[in-house]
Amino acid sequence: MRIEIMLDKNQKISQSVMDAFHEEVSKRVCALFPETIVRVRQGSYTKIEMLGVNLDEDKRRLNDLLQNVWEDDSWMH
Repeated sequence: MRIEIMLDKNQKISQSVMDAFHEEVSKRVCALFPETIVRVRQGSYTKIEMLGVNLDEDKRRLNDLLQNVWEDDSWMH
């Protein structure tokens, strides 16, 4: 499975925040789905792609996890 997260470059997110976000997402996702590759980068708009996720339940779990990581800013410190 692969998760591609593109964050809008107009939000001016620093590289250190992107690195911390990538690390936290990878840690939490790989705890549930060990074979997953996570990529976080900047782009022209915000987008999340989940490749190789076959079950709707898994998609919901991943969406909830990503939202929780973004809302819980403790990983930024």
